[in-house]
Amino acid sequence: MPHRTIRRNPAAFAEPVCSPCRCRRGTALAAGGQRGRRSRQPRQHARRILVVTEGTRTEPQYVEGLNRYLKSKGATATVKPVSVGKDPLKVVQKCIEKRDEATRNDKEYDDCVCLVDVDEHQTLATAIQLAEREDILLLISNLKFEAWLRWHAEDKRSALTSAQLDDLVTKLGIVKGKLLSPSFPFHQVHSASITARAIDPLMRPGRIGPNPSSAMPILVELMQGKRNLL
Repeated sequence: MPHRTIRRNPAAFAEPVCSPCRCRRGTALAAGGQRGRRSRQPRQHARRILVVTEGTRTEPQYVEGLNRYLKSKGATATVKPVSVGKDPLKVVQKCIEKRDEATRNDKEYDDCVCLVDVDEHQTLATAIQLAEREDILLLISNLKFEAWLRWHAEDKRSALTSAQLDDLVTKLGIVKGKLLSPSFPFHQVHSASITARAIDPLMRPGRIGPNPSSAMPILVELMQGKRNLL
């Protein structure tokens, strides 16, 4: 039988090439030839929140401290506090001014919030109407902001006068003069929110709740990136 030389095709025995687009082992080549890297998810937009306060010390100090605390827990909102030190109507007017100024400079805010007290202000009703027309979230504390601060230290719901509230938050060690204590318990903000919502289940922006009450949980939720305000 004659001897036959078998010719083999070298390509048939070449090492198989694994196509990156078909390999599903979790180590497919990414752009640039690097292995094991997964494509990054797009970064979420950090909401910009303007907060204009009636008080010039306690309220802005609280908002700044709360923002630091929530950011340490993963919140991404950027909060800009502005103190006015005037009646509720002036607070809303200042908020409109700051909002429009930011818009002109292409630095729009996602949310505009005003923090005001009931106290003995004669302009509160007008401020509520103006805030509603301008889509500003007017968050009211009754009798005043110290009622909200109190719930960071105790779950008591008795109605107190303005002077009694000042004395109480001082005795609780959370306010000294008009400044927050360096050891203010921001970590109790969620307990304070639970108390506030239990007192005023109908809480919403522009609503004057019972005495005591505060709509501050709405701001807390905004700063955490939550959209449901009711």
